[in-house]
Amino acid sequence: MNCRETRPLLPLFFDGELEGRQMRAVALHSTRCPDCEDELRRFERVQEAVVAHVDALVEEVDLGQIWAGVAPRLESRAPSLPRRLHTWWEEWQFGWMLRGPAFVAAAAAILLALASWQTDRPTEDIARPVDNTAVVDSMQSNSDSVALMTDEETNTTLLWVMDEGGGAVERVVEQWEGSR
Repeated sequence: MNCRETRPLLPLFFDGELEGRQMRAVALHSTRCPDCEDELRRFERVQEAVVAHVDALVEEVDLGQIWAGVAPRLESRAPSLPRRLHTWWEEWQFGWMLRGPAFVAAAAAILLALASWQTDRPTEDIARPVDNTAVVDSMQSNSDSVALMTDEETNTTLLWVMDEGGGAVERVVEQWEGSR
């Protein structure tokens, strides 16, 4: 390789953009040719100057203030509910095609378990009425306008309180016993 062929390739050689065979040929020529070697050294000095200038500019920038300006914007930009729902739907839409059969099988198993549990229970437990009766064994009152009557046959207790005096209670008791 001669200088005329090597000179256009020197910038590419310096950046490492040549194929392997061309890299070896340019390297071999530049070690034997002082003019091409000087050209490569000039590329190195230009690169060093650019790196030094950029480093100096970066050091002047106060990066500590950048996060203080970015953080509030990130926190206040929570996606809206419709956007979150849309994103959720997009992420899970394909997943349901894979998980759908498993979900259906699990639901069927639960329904079968519930159906068998209902049929295993005795029917008297299901149809038995709730016992909400109350039994009054005795009652004491200084007033003669209070009466307590119990009918064992119908399981009925009557508590009668009147604001009349005397014979009203006896009439109620007589009517009660007469109606049975």
